[in-house]
Amino acid sequence: MSHALSLEQYEQHVNPHWAALLQQLGERPVFIKAKDEFLYDSDDNRWLDFVGHYGASILGHNHDGIQQRLITLIQQALPAGAPLGICTGSAELATRLIKRLGLEGTWKLCSVTTGTEAVEGAVKAALFATARRKILVRGGCFHGNSVFTMHLSDQPAHREGFEALRPAVDIVFFEHSDEALKAIAEGDVAALIVEPVQAMGGGRTFNADEADSVLAACRQHGTISIVDEVFCGLGRCGTYSAMQKLGWSEQPDILLLAKALTGAMIPSAQLLMRTPLFDGLFARPGCQKILGSTFANNNLALSLACSVLELLDSYIMDAKAFSTLDDFGAQLQAYPGRWPDVINGVSCLGACFFIQMKDPDTCFTLWHSLFLNHICTTICPHKPTTLKLIVPLTVDQASLDEFLYVFSELAADLQG
Repeated sequence: MSHALSLEQYEQHVNPHWAALLQQLGERPVFIKAKDEFLYDSDDNRWLDFVGHYGASILGHNHDGIQQRLITLIQQALPAGAPLGICTGSAELATRLIKRLGLEGTWKLCSVTTGTEAVEGAVKAALFATARRKILVRGGCFHGNSVFTMHLSDQPAHREGFEALRPAVDIVFFEHSDEALKAIAEGDVAALIVEPVQAMGGGRTFNADEADSVLAACRQHGTISIVDEVFCGLGRCGTYSAMQKLGWSEQPDILLLAKALTGAMIPSAQLLMRTPLFDGLFARPGCQKILGSTFANNNLALSLACSVLELLDSYIMDAKAFSTLDDFGAQLQAYPGRWPDVINGVSCLGACFFIQMKDPDTCFTLWHSLFLNHICTTICPHKPTTLKLIVPLTVDQASLDEFLYVFSELAADLQG
């Protein structure tokens, strides 16, 4: 089938509105190949991809080692799932994750399919354990787009037209740790949900002092603490956990992981839960599999995740492995001084880079110009003054230089 015919069928049967929006932006690429930090379209154009499947392509697109491991696993004829038996892929993954994350005490792993599903599972566990109905969420976050998780965002656009689907729980948003501490001290909060690094919130972090005080308060007042590292975990910030990178001393009751876990090959997400919390939920008669879905315990995904962890080890355990990205970040951080009328600041954390522009229009102009130059980035929806770069750990120096050159030319033009 020709690419022109494929596009015609896409517009006819899939999403003509998305195709029309791309057309308005001046480019409507039909991507047919992905390798390393590049996408290739049907016109043989190469695109530099600093979106990376929203962070899932931690080791670039179609990493050779991940591809070969996936082929080997497929040839082993593993059961994708065995509902009336035990799939042991999760056991090996649990052991590896707990060790690398440095989790203290005893923990259990619950495998699901998506990050959104993991969030919902964590909230279910908290509601059951506490018999409370209030959920405390940090503003600017993103935890998914399901009927429930869309209400965990303080952005009204996520819920417009779906107001009738509001869940029968009280969702309270906070901005600063003192607000969270006050709410938790009232003793009626079932769960606290935070992201250590807010991908859609402009890269805002939950620093160690704030996190430690809030998580300690949760423990004191019987609130279940949930940390969502679906975006920022597993090497994205330079360590296995963003909590490690930010220097948190306290650890949550539930930790959520996904995206990078399987190298962007197969959907998989994990809830790591303290054992007493897990047992309280799963030990009840008839509830031994109360959380899960059809492909949750997919041995293919779970075994592949173990291999991805081994590949990540070579970066996270090597002090010099991030030096190229650190140098890239240092160059970006010099840009506000060169173009003060364009850029307000730059924050860097591992392989995450957030460039704060002076206003949303400037940010969109730069994003659009990069897009027209075949460089893919994203604007943070909850912080539209901020451009986000999600760079694979495997990126080549020439690609970083290419971005810096194009971005510099565009920023200089805007500076005037």
